[in-house]
Amino acid sequence: MYVQPGNKNAASTKFKRPIVEWYLISRRTLYQIIAGFLLLVGAIVGLYLWKRHQEALAGQFETQGARLVQVLGTVNIKRARTNQLEPATPNTILEPGDVIYTASDGAAVIQYVDRSVLKMKSDSTVMVQENAKNAKTDQQVVRNRVEGGTVNISTGTIQTAEDVNELASKNIKFSVTQNSSAEVNVEGERVRVSVERGELRSTTDRGVTESIRTNTTVEYDRDQKVGEYTLLSPPRPALPENASIIPLEYGKPLPVTFAWGTVTDAPYYQLQVASSQYFLDRALVFEKDTATPGFTWNVNSQSGTYWWRVRAVARDGRPGVWSEEYRLTFVPRQPGVSDTPIYIEKVQVARVAAGIYKVAGETEPGAEIRINGRVAPVDGDGRFSIILPGQTFRIVATDARGRRGEKVVTR
Repeated sequence: MYVQPGNKNAASTKFKRPIVEWYLISRRTLYQIIAGFLLLVGAIVGLYLWKRHQEALAGQFETQGARLVQVLGTVNIKRARTNQLEPATPNTILEPGDVIYTASDGAAVIQYVDRSVLKMKSDSTVMVQENAKNAKTDQQVVRNRVEGGTVNISTGTIQTAEDVNELASKNIKFSVTQNSSAEVNVEGERVRVSVERGELRSTTDRGVTESIRTNTTVEYDRDQKVGEYTLLSPPRPALPENASIIPLEYGKPLPVTFAWGTVTDAPYYQLQVASSQYFLDRALVFEKDTATPGFTWNVNSQSGTYWWRVRAVARDGRPGVWSEEYRLTFVPRQPGVSDTPIYIEKVQVARVAAGIYKVAGETEPGAEIRINGRVAPVDGDGRFSIILPGQTFRIVATDARGRRGEKVVTR
């Protein structure tokens, strides 16, 4: 072999070809590999997003303090953080784990973050389990446990579809929907719930769920449903009208007549007048059973604000649903105050839609106006207006001194 001079390594130089191996796979296998890869990526991303969502929810919930808005008689609180018992007072803040006890002479009203109200009757025990709001989503969560006694829960309009308001006993949990009112009684293993307005959804320890609607009472023994019956509908209050202001003369009894609509199959009615809008036992001025849809109360010097309500009682003695609460204020007649009626002038009725009208006018500044029983806003100059259905409109004006005025207009 010839070797070029000056290039000693030329003869030893070798050129190696790269080795390339080919593998044949089917199209189906390729698709399976791609699909598996995409599923893996999707699972990882989904897990990450779910974890972030849960962390966000958990991190954004802020515990709120429930508040005792009214306390009557002997009421005590067992604090979760100290395990100490202390007397309850109005505006006391309650935290999760706190237990409230009402004695035989006690009653209390609690308000929560969702504006729901829990009224505790005497000899009752309730634990505040949760009262929180999600600052990011506005979701509100309220949970209470009734250890014993009788409570009434009332809810308003929810802010989000995920809002939760639960009332539980040992074996049963009640989910309270918006704009609902119900009474729950717990005596050991026995539970009775009466829905006065709206709807509750019950869930037992065995996982049995059902919906309990307006005017219905259901009874349970442990986690077994043992009875259900329909309550009589509430009567419709008529007189005195809601928010009435009635003047009193010192030393001169004043007969005040209460009247309401009849309820079919009701042999008698039960009327309550109280100094508290929550109708706690200690706030009752009187309770009267009457076979007729009316009663007259002789008022002497009970100036102040009162509330009244009425319910029908069935032939078997079961009470029906309470009516709407009406407010009634008695004011002492001031010497020298003229009995001249409050003026109602410049009334105009304008059509808004079929059967719907705007009623506007003027009255004395500071007077309260009700049109067909509905409160109409009154500005500082005495001008008022409201839109409502009807053809005939009865306008009633009252003031804090007990004066009154009235006018009826027809479209």
